[in-house]
Amino acid sequence: MQVMSLPEALFVLLETPSRPLHLGALVLFEPPPDAGDDHARRMYEDLLTHDEVADPLRRRPVRTLRGAGYPLWSRPEDVDLGFHVRHTAVPGSGSMSDLLALVSRLHGSPLDPLRPMWEVYVIEGLDDGRTAMYAKIHLSLADGPAGLRLLHRSMSTDPEARDCPAPWSPEVVAPRARLSALPTSWLRAGLRAGTEVFAMTPEIGRLVTDGVRRHRVALPWQTPPTIFNVAVGRGRTFAARSWPIERLHAVATAAGTTIDAVVLTMCAGGLRAYLSERYALPESPLTAMLPVPMNLGGAAVGPGGREPGVGAMVIGLATVEPDPAVRLARIADSLVHADRVVTALSGTQFLMLSALSLSPLALEPVRRFVDEIPPPFNVLISYLPGPSRIRYWNGARMTGIYPVPAVLNGQALSITLTGYDGRLDLGVVGDRHAVPALDGLVGLLEGALSELESAVGTRPR
Repeated sequence: MQVMSLPEALFVLLETPSRPLHLGALVLFEPPPDAGDDHARRMYEDLLTHDEVADPLRRRPVRTLRGAGYPLWSRPEDVDLGFHVRHTAVPGSGSMSDLLALVSRLHGSPLDPLRPMWEVYVIEGLDDGRTAMYAKIHLSLADGPAGLRLLHRSMSTDPEARDCPAPWSPEVVAPRARLSALPTSWLRAGLRAGTEVFAMTPEIGRLVTDGVRRHRVALPWQTPPTIFNVAVGRGRTFAARSWPIERLHAVATAAGTTIDAVVLTMCAGGLRAYLSERYALPESPLTAMLPVPMNLGGAAVGPGGREPGVGAMVIGLATVEPDPAVRLARIADSLVHADRVVTALSGTQFLMLSALSLSPLALEPVRRFVDEIPPPFNVLISYLPGPSRIRYWNGARMTGIYPVPAVLNGQALSITLTGYDGRLDLGVVGDRHAVPALDGLVGLLEGALSELESAVGTRPR
């Protein structure tokens, strides 16, 4: 057995049957020209032939001392692919709405901790003839970027290739760097971290003070409570939509800003409209946690030029501003300041700043009894980089990939976007009871983008 790292252990310890902590992706494939009506079944059977599972995906969690001890990793000798890979069909007429309803139900079911915690569903019956695949994996095994990379790496850029591996195959799964178990390594790391904390104090103090004074930085205790920040159950609703990235590029160019600012402003406008319709818009601006850089082609939030996803930043969404152009300018200014903060820090320092920003999450159980404790942020918004070239799996062309993010307790709404084939594919997951009419929220995002286009002059008023 192997001792889990602290982040891995936290995802295992914090999960409950009613609050599963996994994320997923919905992939749509156009069958190759020579495929028959049984393309989904053949894809399922092809996947089952890849019976060699990479070592990181063979692990399952073990709780010692009857569940009271620190979790460990166990590696079963055999992995039952018949359990992990499944073949199902879209209910009803096979519409996209029927598919999203199916994925909503599948996403709400927790993974079995007695087995390696990942599953893949091949889905047939779509009315447009496409084949769908829904895959989910526990956060202790992979984060969002790593999970999508498994899917992308299993595919080919050659439409004639018929030897594509499965997402769990050893040639797809990159080897993981193992942390040293030597106490001397821990001591050196602790001393180094302590030195960097001391070194970061003057610089980060100056930048944060300037950010707060100019309303560029959102501190954890400044976040207003909303209908999104409540205890979540097991029920999930999933919604998805795509936009041409050219539309966002045009707005960014006209406004002299970056696409990441446009994306956040579009989300802010949709959230503002959604809450206003329910007379629930706070007087203070909403905040968003960005767990990965929003590098859609401009300045990135996060450690510039480094591996994405090493930390998090809380950004104000300027939802109190009714003018979409002014809202965009404020969000863009906040992102520029956030990038200054991040680039001034080392990787370790940025990680520690992230921990400080997210520290109020530890008080979430207390918020059930003490209303005065604010949430650390109102919504999660992530961008996961996608492939620049069209992908195929054994001749089937990938026509869309929609992230299916996790929601945390006290954070009933999560928005994730990825780029592919000139489009921005969006996936939104909400708690079924806390966030009703989730498809309506996605429609409001389109309205927010149209407002931005009119405000900056990229479409007729």
